[in-house]
Amino acid sequence: MLGNMINVQINDAGSGKPYIGSYCGRNYAVHTGMSSDEGKDNVLHNILIFSPDRPIENHSVRVRVMAVTENGGKIYYICAEEENIIYEPLIREVLAGYEYFSPAHITCLYEKSCGAVIFRRHSGNVEYLLIKNRKGNNWGFPKGHMEVHEDERQTAVREVREETGLNIEPLEGFRTISEYHPKGRITKQVIFFVAEMTVENIVIQKSEIERFIWADYGLAVKTFRFNNDKKVLAQARSWITENLYY
Repeated sequence: MLGNMINVQINDAGSGKPYIGSYCGRNYAVHTGMSSDEGKDNVLHNILIFSPDRPIENHSVRVRVMAVTENGGKIYYICAEEENIIYEPLIREVLAGYEYFSPAHITCLYEKSCGAVIFRRHSGNVEYLLIKNRKGNNWGFPKGHMEVHEDERQTAVREVREETGLNIEPLEGFRTISEYHPKGRITKQVIFFVAEMTVENIVIQKSEIERFIWADYGLAVKTFRFNNDKKVLAQARSWITENLYY
């Protein structure tokens, strides 16, 4: 059922009004409803529909999440309109005050991470910090999953600190999005910022990171395996050149 478009009937638990929760200063209306779209058994399925902009009426939405509750293992399918992306920290924070729903396990079609392109000025050149991940054995930039109560910049700062020991302050004016599909239908979205380091005291997270290097643009492009990383690097380099070097 994950990823399917389904027809829903809004009932809002008999109250006639959606539950309202918030995430990073934005309000979300959460409607309750039912659907019998899965299979031929005509069984009604429990639905929660997230809508950040306006109340919605009965119509088709896409199933983005499957959640299993703590008490009794009841299954909910969490949906949103086509243009709205929802992911686990958002879901947990928005529903934190919703007394009827306490998810023990959440499976999302979207995963969201944040990180930073870290650079230094060295011997007249710009060099970028690359890290090699132990799990995937690939080179990339420091990044990691968002947690509840964090915005994108907070996640990037925390993940860089955890993986490299560096305390960064992302520069204003640069934010880019990288999307790919590491698990088939799962969409991974990564938000990258840019940060400059003038003092180096790198202590890598040995459980996650194998090693690190500082590389100029040419070496970094050769080191990266995936085009997404090369694209982020090119965008960061262009922005650094236009905004910090004249």
